[in-house]
Amino acid sequence: ERLAIVTNGGGPAVLAADSANVLKLQVASVKDLGEESTPQDYVQAMQAAVADRGADGVLLIHTPKAGCDNEAVARAVSEVFSPASKPVLGCWMGDATVQASRQLLADKGMPVFRTPEGAVDAFHNIASFYRNQQLLQQTPPPLSHLADPDTEGARLLIEGVLAERRKVLTEME
Repeated sequence: ERLAIVTNGGGPAVLAADSANVLKLQVASVKDLGEESTPQDYVQAMQAAVADRGADGVLLIHTPKAGCDNEAVARAVSEVFSPASKPVLGCWMGDATVQASRQLLADKGMPVFRTPEGAVDAFHNIASFYRNQQLLQQTPPPLSHLADPDTEGARLLIEGVLAERRKVLTEME
């Protein structure tokens, strides 16, 4: 339930954090790469977030900026992305300008969303599924707090009735 956020814009990080708060998720960390971030900056930040033991998942948010090669960022991320031990979700904000980037990441198996809220909601579904699987593996407590039955006494009673060649128990038995 702990989500690390890597982004090149503070506003989308706030949207993601607010959405996480509403869904009762924890924001493990926020790495703001800033306006002048390079594709390699994204790769390093994503790898650090994946390695962070304090995060259960990573949300990588990219907001198109003037002079930024959106596809170069997506290509660099896709080259090192692998569905690892924790979920990594992408959010390439925008429409036509990032459509090819989203497709590139989706082809590598990364779930990619248009909005931070959609990505956080997807992570919430993953976290809920994981939590439910953990709960299903728990051993339930006993259904009753009654004492264990007296199986030895019942065995002796039945043997006594059979020794008398009876087929019916009395009311007291």
